[in-house]
Amino acid sequence: MKNLFDFIVEFKNTSFDSLGITEADNAVFCRLAYLNFSGFENKTLKYISDYFPYTDESCLNKANKNIIKTEDLLKLLGKTERFENVVLTDFRECSEDNSTTAFSASVFRVSKAVSYVAYRGTDEKILSFYEDAELAYAFPITAQLASLSYINYLMKKYETDFIAGGHSKGGNLAMFSFIFTSDENKKRIQTVYNNDGPGFPKDLAPLLFTPENCKKIINISPEDAIVGRMLETCGKNIIVKSSAAAVSQHNLFTWILNGSKFERAENYSMLSNYVEDTLTNSLESLPADDLKKTVNKIYEIAKKSGLNTLDDINKNNYSNIILSVIQTSGQETNAGNETKEILKVLTKNLINSVDIEKRLPEIDLKRIKEFIENRKKKEDA
Repeated sequence: MKNLFDFIVEFKNTSFDSLGITEADNAVFCRLAYLNFSGFENKTLKYISDYFPYTDESCLNKANKNIIKTEDLLKLLGKTERFENVVLTDFRECSEDNSTTAFSASVFRVSKAVSYVAYRGTDEKILSFYEDAELAYAFPITAQLASLSYINYLMKKYETDFIAGGHSKGGNLAMFSFIFTSDENKKRIQTVYNNDGPGFPKDLAPLLFTPENCKKIINISPEDAIVGRMLETCGKNIIVKSSAAAVSQHNLFTWILNGSKFERAENYSMLSNYVEDTLTNSLESLPADDLKKTVNKIYEIAKKSGLNTLDDINKNNYSNIILSVIQTSGQETNAGNETKEILKVLTKNLINSVDIEKRLPEIDLKRIKEFIENRKKKEDA
């Protein structure tokens, strides 16, 4: 199964003139957007790969594993004819008051005719998924407005065409900047790649998704997509295969390549459809205030379960996750009716969605069953 590293090696001597910006190139630039290129503006990838302050691998942990892989990607790119002369320009990074990155983007000038605008997304931390969920009840957010200002600035500075894209939240920012820029600017944006990023609130879809806007948007997401199926999107949808499972498929490094394109899958998985049918659709029916409360509760469930990154979501933690859902739904005596119903649906479907006894024999079922029995006794008393 080939990945981004294999693509770079396979096409290392193929110029962009003979093979334009492909799906794989799009993913490469979106991964590079996660790096801090401060001080490297107007430098080639070959130069940057030689002098970039790489992370000490002894510091490797779950939080920065993909950053180190991205640095390895950069090292490899600088050694290829295809990428060595790509120039990085206009690196931007804006932070909120709490020092978290609200917006970051980079431009990769591929030729005199076209550049790729890459918006940084969210990482593999559970907190990042919480930030993605914010898009459902807060519109527009700071990062979206910054992305629009950024594309408008680029349009004034350069006369070339652009391809815009991003991964996760970055995909949403790419779509937002394209949809809300002027019609004249849109003519110079060839394609917009949304790589497993969330969409927009359902009530805004009729206003945002005009035929002209949808024509240039390409949504790429894996079979087990969760983030990429949050909220509403438009345009062409491509479902791709991944070497990982469940939420770990959100990682671009796991997407399987066939040449310069991703390996296609026919349909979304049962897991992805389950989340779409039970959680996403239910959340869309909530008023903004109740939606915010519910998102906070789901984040609380993750923290109670001991989840800090996507790697923590595995069969050994299912018992903690299910128990946390049950506990949280049982504590919601002061929540609004809509929030209570969402948590009830989440509890019921999470438990019923898998045959736990057969598929996950390692988890601690006794603790879950005892909790359910004790809760029933209290309700009957």
